[in-house]
Amino acid sequence: MIESSAPARIDFAGGTLDIWPLYLFFGLPPTLNAAIDCYATVQLTPDPSSKAITLESRDLGIREQFSSCNALPEGKHPLSLLIKTVQFYQPKEGGTLVTSCQAPPGSGIGGSSALNIALHGALNTWTGRKMTRQTLLKVAKNIETQVIEVPTGWQDYFPALYGGALAVLPGLESVGYSRIPLDLNEMTRRFVLCYTGAPRRSAINNWEVTKDALDGKKSVVRKLTALQNIAKRMEPILRAEKWDALAEMLKEEWEARKALAPNIATLEMKNLIKHAKSKGAWVAKVCGAGGGGCVAFMVPPDLKTAVSDELQARGGTVLPFRFVKRGLQIKHDRR
Repeated sequence: MIESSAPARIDFAGGTLDIWPLYLFFGLPPTLNAAIDCYATVQLTPDPSSKAITLESRDLGIREQFSSCNALPEGKHPLSLLIKTVQFYQPKEGGTLVTSCQAPPGSGIGGSSALNIALHGALNTWTGRKMTRQTLLKVAKNIETQVIEVPTGWQDYFPALYGGALAVLPGLESVGYSRIPLDLNEMTRRFVLCYTGAPRRSAINNWEVTKDALDGKKSVVRKLTALQNIAKRMEPILRAEKWDALAEMLKEEWEARKALAPNIATLEMKNLIKHAKSKGAWVAKVCGAGGGGCVAFMVPPDLKTAVSDELQARGGTVLPFRFVKRGLQIKHDRR
């Protein structure tokens, strides 16, 4: 049995600009995020006596068996991410691969990318490919791009792979990262994560934004420039653990994000944000591309319980979580 798991994340700034080639046109801004203890898990049981491949997604409630790796279907399929990843690794023997994710569907906290990284961790171990983590990340990103058929950003794979609070750093040669040595317990005390109950519908169409930016659409370029500047200014504040200043920067990021995508917050989200602020929340930020999913709230530590209770009373689902240092973990039981 091989079991791998990888964490989801909360994003703070720089999202959308982590898509190639946007970051090349906007000063190579960092993307700031942090891993949380909401895990995607893959259980892989090899079967040397068979060539059959069984794929199961517990989240989708789908289980299918194929006679061999060569019998895996091409084209669109509900299990396309699993299928394309197994096809890449070309295992020589059969096995059963079961996936699950603690992140709610469409939550905007990078659950699919965490699952993708966990999937590669298990298959890389099983097949003995010995890919470096840097290569594994690139392959995971490229396969997910094939599955969703639009360009993907870089940011979600880094916290899933490496854990902790990170600045994802695009460059001319490659995209790297830098750890932000925060007191993660102190940061956890200041955040509440709430799921609205409705999967996100990606209010920010990153492909449309990318095309508009490449076409030189002035309004989009202006809004992306604002997001670039905020990400660059937020990084030193985050590193210095200036919590009050971080709240102010998150407010600024949220206003700029709404300017880029006016539909990023649904009516349900707006209602939850209003009531959370009435109980003392400093700022709210829709996670990921928005249009549903999760909202992260930064709150005074002594009001965290009151804000959480209000969100629950107003129909939200508060997700207990901690920011965590751990990224991808793989356990290999050879018995």
